[in-house]
Amino acid sequence: MKKIIYIIIFAAIIQSSCDKNNNDKTSGENSLNSELILSGQTYSIQGFSFESGSVILYNPASSTSIPDIFVLPDSQNNEISAYLDTENPFESFALAGTFQTSGDALDFFNNYKKVEINSYIPFAKPVLENQVWIFKTRNNKYAKLLILKVNTSVKNLEPFAEITFKWAYQPDGSTIFP
Repeated sequence: MKKIIYIIIFAAIIQSSCDKNNNDKTSGENSLNSELILSGQTYSIQGFSFESGSVILYNPASSTSIPDIFVLPDSQNNEISAYLDTENPFESFALAGTFQTSGDALDFFNNYKKVEINSYIPFAKPVLENQVWIFKTRNNKYAKLLILKVNTSVKNLEPFAEITFKWAYQPDGSTIFP
């Protein structure tokens, strides 16, 4: 009987550890694009939520969850660039650095441990490869993004943007990344 109780307790501990790891995702690599997706009578767009650590579809008319960031195309003088936008009511982006090589950008991203930025802008514009951006969420929590790849083009006669990024999120609201 004791053996069965120990097995049940051990299994419960392992299960709770697994659940915690799955629910507390604080870093990763993801892609976002600006393609509008028809759902019913309106369109949705991909957005990224740092809190959930995932890409979610957002429809301003019907979504209850608001993603932290979106990637959008910017078309000026027949040139298409990408930028990051947010639904935050305040300025949320800060450029921490732009680097010549992906290795330098990755080193900076990995070693950037404390947010010491006090001035933010409304958009991350333009988003370029080898940049590191800081993002302040609507709940005053911080994320850092390393832009790995940027792809812009014309798709279905409309400007299109796609980015791949590495990210880390500080869910407790402190300015220190683990």
